[in-house]
Amino acid sequence: MMNSQIKALFRRVFRNTGYLLTGRGAMAVLALASTALAVRTLGLEDYGILLLMSSFVMSCAVATRFQAWQPLLQYGTSLYKAAEKKPFQTLFRHCTMLDALGALMGLAVALFSSIWLAHLSGWAAAYGHIPLWYMTVILFMNTGCAMGVLRLANRYELAVLADTAGSVVKFVGCVTGFFLHWTLPDFLLLWYCSTAVAFVLDYGLAFWVMARSDKLKGFRLVNVPWLSPIKGIWRFTFSTSLDQALGRLGSRLTVLIVGAVLGPENAAIYNVTWQISDGMARPAQMLTPALYPELVALRDKRDWASIRQVTNRILQALAIFSAVVLVVATFVGPWLLHLLLTVPWTGTRTLLLLMTVTAILDLWDVPLEPLLVSMNKAHQILIGRMVTMCFSLPLLYVLARAWGMTGAGFATLLSELAILLTRLGPYLIMNRNKSFEGKPEA
Repeated sequence: MMNSQIKALFRRVFRNTGYLLTGRGAMAVLALASTALAVRTLGLEDYGILLLMSSFVMSCAVATRFQAWQPLLQYGTSLYKAAEKKPFQTLFRHCTMLDALGALMGLAVALFSSIWLAHLSGWAAAYGHIPLWYMTVILFMNTGCAMGVLRLANRYELAVLADTAGSVVKFVGCVTGFFLHWTLPDFLLLWYCSTAVAFVLDYGLAFWVMARSDKLKGFRLVNVPWLSPIKGIWRFTFSTSLDQALGRLGSRLTVLIVGAVLGPENAAIYNVTWQISDGMARPAQMLTPALYPELVALRDKRDWASIRQVTNRILQALAIFSAVVLVVATFVGPWLLHLLLTVPWTGTRTLLLLMTVTAILDLWDVPLEPLLVSMNKAHQILIGRMVTMCFSLPLLYVLARAWGMTGAGFATLLSELAILLTRLGPYLIMNRNKSFEGKPEA
């Protein structure tokens, strides 16, 4: 039986997840509609090139991005609730600097590597150096600190507003482009504008929330410390940021590898198939950002029994949800894929089922990653990610060349299974030993 504290926690988690789901659901519908319009306007080959360009830019951004929201929540929760303005403002400046530093590093990496990759992927011959100006969109891709503030303030209804607005801009642009017969440069500019709109809204809302809660009183940008003195913050930041960067970079690199081995059209089919599979599992994945602050609060209270109970309950619920996702994918997925890309069902049904199982495996990480991070085991998660990527990307290349799209899907599934095992193992050990207390990062 759940006590009143756990029931209240689940009410907050599911309420905030509901806000995230509403926004993400709208974004998913808009993204699918935008994809269908873009494919029909540009054609599958040019859309594949657009996808490869945007994947390259996103890869550079995520490879250098600091997950600024995680140190803000990990170390700022107690400061925010205790209204300790000066230490919290120092931490906020620290995390804002992480966002800016990551963006500049990402832009530098993109500019230095774009010419080489353009010739490798084949877009330079047809489109010259259009990707070079598009690289600067990386400056508007890092909003981790702003998202952390909104989650600290329990304003999840605002946390999805910016991304939803960016999706609306992209969808309206795709409708316009469909009727006006836009070309690839026009769609690149549209993708750029939608990202910039989301960035401005994210940080604007964060400052507004802080001003309303009196957290900006006395806030300055000059003659104040910009680096937080909290012990262990840098190791924690690098561990969580590098893990997230490798995870997202891996997903982008898989698209690039499939494109290099099988061509732009197959890259588009692979990516959209994953979007469909991941979209069906997305509702449960939205528990993660709502759950993490609650686990940090329980950790601060040293309430290990509640942490164990919450995690086990969520794992039980995910087992039921996974079965539902698999059934839906089997009957609805092929029709949806045909609707979006006008490709025959026969050649993509196996890929769709493989990607759906991959998405289900990813679901089981929903309570495990925030639990391990809040218990100061971010470095263990990072090591597991690095070891997995060392074999998963070469395996993708080999299997894609040998078995085409089916091989690519099978390699993706094996990679996700390995990631899950690196998270499940430490949790089972802690659960068996009833030892959830983590040592501070040094």
